[in-house]
Formats: sequence, structure tokens, C-alpha cells
Amino acid sequence: MSNRAKLSAKKALHIAQEYLNERNKNYLPRTINNDINQSVQFYDKFFAIDGCAWLVELDFKDFDKFIVISDEKEAIAFLIIGVNKNKILNIHTKLNTDRLIRISQDYNVENHLEGMIYTNTGESITFYERYDGFDGYAWHVNTKVPPSPFGDGDDVDLVISDEKACVEYMYDPSGYPITPHLR
Repeated sequence: MSNRAKLSAKKALHIAQEYLNERNKNYLPRTINNDINQSVQFYDKFFAIDGCAWLVELDFKDFDKFIVISDEKEAIAFLIIGVNKNKILNIHTKLNTDRLIRISQDYNVENHLEGMIYTNTGESITFYERYDGFDGYAWHVNTKVPPSPFGDGDDVDLVISDEKACVEYMYDPSGYPITPHLR
């Protein structure tokens, strides 16, 4: 481990566990692999963030899922879903988390969308190695919107192409893909 690390593996694990405890109140329970030597790794460099990172592997049956914790910010930077652990070091994205937030905010303004992107927390950002509808890496940025009087959810997910650095489409609160920028 580098002497540049601000966090310890135990503290990174604690940050991830707090996140899971909060999410498990409303969603399917997820746990962290019990073996800290296998479930928590430190990296001097990690894609899409500046500085060092901790990668915490979740024990999830259907696919690989990881929490990336920024060592500098001592907070979750983003989530990774569906990427084999052995491939992670070979990922090189064009976008970083700060740029993703700017793209999302600009998209909301340009398309007159109501919604709030939480810029202080990376847990609203998820990375995918590939995604339906386009080639290359993809990012989801979750946006909170006012609840609908018709009972739909209060989340909108922007799907951003890493290659093109733009929103390809979004999922409305009902979960339907829409493209307001093509109207």
C-alpha cells in the first residue's frame, strides 16, 4: 500500500458498509465479502477520479458490483456494475466524475428538465463496461425529480456515452428510455 493513502482498508470498508446499510432499508440486501483481503483493494491510480482509490467488492450473486471510494475525498466516487474484477485495471475512460456531473447538469438545463444531481456524492454515478444502444463504456447519472401525481418514481437516469461525452438517452421515472434532446 502506498504511503499516500489517507484511509485505511478498515475505514474504506466502513464507508461502504454505511452506504449498504442505508440502501438495504429500501432495496434488496447486499453484503460485502467477509474476507477483507479479497474485498477491499487500494489503487494509487484509478480511472475517472483524481488520486488514489479504494475498491470494495460487493457479494452479489447475479453480477460483479463494486464501490469505488475516493481516498482524497474519503467518500464514494462511483459504483461499477458488471465488470470482471480482472479487467478493471485495463479500463481507461475519457470522462472523469467531475465531467460527468457537468454533462448531466448542462443536459438538464438545455432540455429544461426538472431535477437535482447530487454533486457531493458519487453514489449517483454508475459505470458500465458496455450498454445497450451504443458501443463503448457507459455511465448512469441518477437525478432526483419531483414526484409525479400519477405515482411514478422520483428518479431519472441519464445514460452517458464515455466515447462521445454526451447523453445518449435517459430513463424517465417510469423506466422508459426517452430522448428529450431529439425533440
